[in-house]
This record gives sequence, C-alpha cells and structure tokens, in this order.
Amino acid sequence: MAPIRAWAALAAVTLASTAQAWHVELPPCVDPFQPFLYTGCFANVDGKSLNYRSSTSSKDMTTEKCVAECKGNGYRYAGLEYGGVCYCGNTVKGDELDSSKCSFKCNGNKDEYCGGDKSMSLYSDPTFPPASDIEVENYVDTGCWTGSTSAGRTLSWPQDQLDAAQMTPDLCLSACRDGGFPFAGIEFGQECWCGVVLANDTQKVDVGECNMPCKGDASQQCGGRSRINIFLAKEFQSLEPCGHEPEPPYEEPSLPVSTSSTSSTIASTSTATQAPPETTTDQYPPVTTPPPITTTTKAPITTTSKPAVCTTEIVTPPKDEYCCGKWCSSPLPDFGDLGSCLVSKAKCKLQVASCLKYAGWPAALECFDFGKWCSSVNTYCSSKCKKGKTGSCSKKECFSQKPPKGGNKPTTTTKTVPCATTTTVPPTPDVPEPTNICVQPTNRLYGYGPGKPVGDVELPFVSCNDLADDWKQNPFKLYWHADSRKCKPYKRPQVPGACADACKEQFDSCKDVYAKGCSSWGKGRKSRRSAGATGALVSPNPAALEKRFLLGLFKDSFGTATLKCKAQYADCLKVNKNVSGAGKCTTYGGN
Repeated sequence: MAPIRAWAALAAVTLASTAQAWHVELPPCVDPFQPFLYTGCFANVDGKSLNYRSSTSSKDMTTEKCVAECKGNGYRYAGLEYGGVCYCGNTVKGDELDSSKCSFKCNGNKDEYCGGDKSMSLYSDPTFPPASDIEVENYVDTGCWTGSTSAGRTLSWPQDQLDAAQMTPDLCLSACRDGGFPFAGIEFGQECWCGVVLANDTQKVDVGECNMPCKGDASQQCGGRSRINIFLAKEFQSLEPCGHEPEPPYEEPSLPVSTSSTSSTIASTSTATQAPPETTTDQYPPVTTPPPITTTTKAPITTTSKPAVCTTEIVTPPKDEYCCGKWCSSPLPDFGDLGSCLVSKAKCKLQVASCLKYAGWPAALECFDFGKWCSSVNTYCSSKCKKGKTGSCSKKECFSQKPPKGGNKPTTTTKTVPCATTTTVPPTPDVPEPTNICVQPTNRLYGYGPGKPVGDVELPFVSCNDLADDWKQNPFKLYWHADSRKCKPYKRPQVPGACADACKEQFDSCKDVYAKGCSSWGKGRKSRRSAGATGALVSPNPAALEKRFLLGLFKDSFGTATLKCKAQYADCLKVNKNVSGAGKCTTYGGN
C-alpha cells in the first residue's frame, strides 16, 4: 500500500484545488476485460479522493457495474462509497483506512461491500503500467486541436490551481502528470487542461492555429482561441483498454527450401500484418560441437617397398569462437556445401539469446553485433555454397571474410597416416527449415511485432530437440544457452509453458539490455560519452555503443522502454497461451 499512499500524497498536494470537470460520460465497458483488483479501504476526502463521480444511480449499484463504468471511461481506479456511489480516477487522494471502515453492503448486491461513511472500497485496473516511472518527458506533442465540440470540452479537467500568468507547457504537463492523466493540453496562452480521453468529434487542425504565446514564456506557443495544443503520454493508458484483444497470428505463405532431395517448407507463426523479414525465421536446429576435421592436403607419397602414406591436416575448432563480455559461443561446425553451411549458420543464430542473457552489462550490447555476424554467415552460405557439392565453400574462407571477434582461433596440426584407398564424403545432414513454435506478439500502439521486437531483442527459439537420445521423451527445447545440452527440454503438452519461459527470457533481456541502454544513452541523454562522464559503465567495445546511439536504437527513455518491455511480455503470454506443438517435431531432425 505504500506506493499508493505516496502517489496519493503527491496528487493531494498538486491537485488540491482542481476545479469541477467539463465532463461527458462514456458508456460502461461491455466487452470482457481483466477483473479489477481490490486495493483496500480509503478515505473519501470531501468526495474528492477520486475526481470522477458517476451519474449512474446508486440504488442498484454493484462493484461490477462501477468497475465497468471506470473501465469504459479509461480510469485506473474504481471506488464505491455509501453502499453504491461510484467514483473513478487515476490517482487516489485519500489515506488508507482499516477495512472495517468499508462495511456498507452494496445496494445492488448484498454479498458485496461498497465502502462506508466518507470511505470507499477501492479497486484498481491491473492492466495499467506503474505510474511512478513516468516523467514529463514521456509526453509527446500531438499537434493542434479544436478546444471544444458539441459533446463538450476536448479535455475534461481544468487545472485552475495553476498560475495562468506563469503558464508554460512544462508547468501544464507537470500538473497532468501528477494527476495521472495521459492527455495534457494548453489553450488561449494560459489555460491548462488534462484528460483521460478526447471528447467525441475533436478535430485536428493546422498547427499554425495554435499560435498564442505562453503567458509564462512568450518564446513558446500555448494553443490559441478555441484551439488547444495536446500532448499525450501513452504510458498513462491501459495496456488493455476496453475492447482490447491480442492480435491473431499472421500465417506466412509456405516457401520451398532445398536443403535435400525432399523439399521442406517454412511455417512461420508470427503476428504481424506484413510478412516479417527473412531473418526472423532464418534459423536451423543446433548441432553438437564437431570433432576435429581431417582433410588431405598433399598427394600420396608412393614407394616400391612401403604402402602409400598421406600427410593430413587436422583442424581443431576452439572452445570459445566468438566472445562478448562474460559469454562465449560454442564453435560452429565445419562445412563444405550449402546444407552443412546452413546447419552451421543455424547454430549461430540460436545462440543470440544466450549471449544477451550471459554477456553481462554493458557487454550484452555487443550481442547485437554477434547476431549480425551470424547473418553474414547466412549471406556467405547463399552466395558461395552449392547444394551437394562438397568443397564449394568452407568455414575457413567464410571466417577469413568475416572473422569472429573476441574468441580463440582454431588449432591446426599435421599428421602422416596411410592413405585411404577410397575417399569417403560424409553425408550432408538433412536439416529442414525450423520455425519458432512461439509467436512474437504485435502491438501497433507500441510499435513491436515480428521482425521488430522491442529493442531488437528477439523472442528465444522454442524448436525441436537437437539431442537424439532425449528427443523421443522431450521433442521440444528452449534455446537459451550456447551449449544446447544445458537448454531445458519440454514434453509435447508442455509447449505453452515453454513459450511462457521464452517470453520471460525475452522480457528479462529487454529490460536488462534495452531499457538499461535507454537509461544511459536513450531519450534525454546526449551521448555515450556524456553518460559515461556521469558514472555510466563503459563497454569493452565502445564503438558498438556509439553506433547504436547514432542509429537511434536507444530511442526511448528508461520509463518508456521498461513500459514497452512489460507490454510485450504481457502480449507474449497471451498470444502463446494456447500455442500447440501439434504436427511439429514428429521425427528427429524434422520441424
């Protein structure tokens, strides 16, 4: 309860003299929504602990009716007093009381309690993000709008407690922020208005119509006559407003892939309204660390008295091939044609999630470069390697063009052995194109979807188990470790749980990498260097940080980044709640 009391105290100081609103009620929410949670019994100070009072009759009021009213009008809290008076609001300005003070039975349902005398039973909408992390900087200028409509004022709540002679955008935004309002608007050079929603029929107009100088700073514009500059902080809005439904998965058309004589298809299960980039499904199951590779490098040496002998070159891959901070990748298997090259590339891409998890801060930012390096392996496979033609390409040539960073190099030794009478070419593994059984969610409000996760932190793969001795018992695996033997396997009925675990891994990396990066180099920060000057950690690879800063990849404030990570996690759990592995991984090495 401490956070609510602190928030209430702040709101009580800043909004004590807020005038009565010019408000038009929206209808109650009739669509299914997450139940409000009981928060406690709170004092209703002069009927103003919550600033919106419903006009619905209290005679047959129930908690369900009141929360539906507040949900439909976009409020965070619902409160009931005197057995049925319904209030809504975004902040609570009353102190918490003992539960015995809220002992009145609800007029519409005697099995429920609806507050008491000058006290109310308080309920909160769990779909709202925490308000404590939201700053004035979260408000975004949406332009110039009409100040009123036939339905009423564009924004409902005037901030009369502010000194009009000192009015500036920051002064108004601070007041609306303290009140928990997503909308803030300035009109006539001196009027500040806040709101939860815009009035019906509000129209956007040319920005030139909001040309009145602010009373507190003539260098800034503060709306105009019947024209209002409106700012929006989406972080104050519910992640699941009335009528919200997770977007259904998008089924990408099947595409042929020719890694063997039997064709296989790509079955993408993303949620975007457009087909995601190729890199989102360009993955292959990992393979175990390869044994040393033996190749013949010289012609046989033949004598009349001894059998032919050959000098061979033995290449032993390193234990650590590519390193970022505390993390190092497992080596990619050697390859010589298209099929084996694609297998090698697959093992690379499936290790990106483990890099983000284990590299440590701030070295984890270099994992994005590792992901791009894996993509360069894919480019090499496509451009150089030929299907079934051994020797058409090689790992050595690939690495000479794009060498791995931070790891060790392979060791090469030579050995003289009797020449083989025939040359045995190892078969190319028949590895089909896999898909992530789990779905990357889409949310247009926050701008994420397949190929565009928050902060470029991809959803870890849940795919077929790569270990033959474990596959029959556990056909699926979540790939979150460089050593696939340490990755958690799952039985067929456990697929929804595997996806929930993948969602959690993505959320942890999102907040530990992207949000933390935004804290130092995101919105409101000048550069990596200035952040470092104030005590921020310096990466072992500062160029990687500077590049991400210059490309605008840390484009959010810490609060906004955290909010997006949380929203994506909630949506991820929803869209994967009933995901099924039916028809997937039915054969070892299949998809």
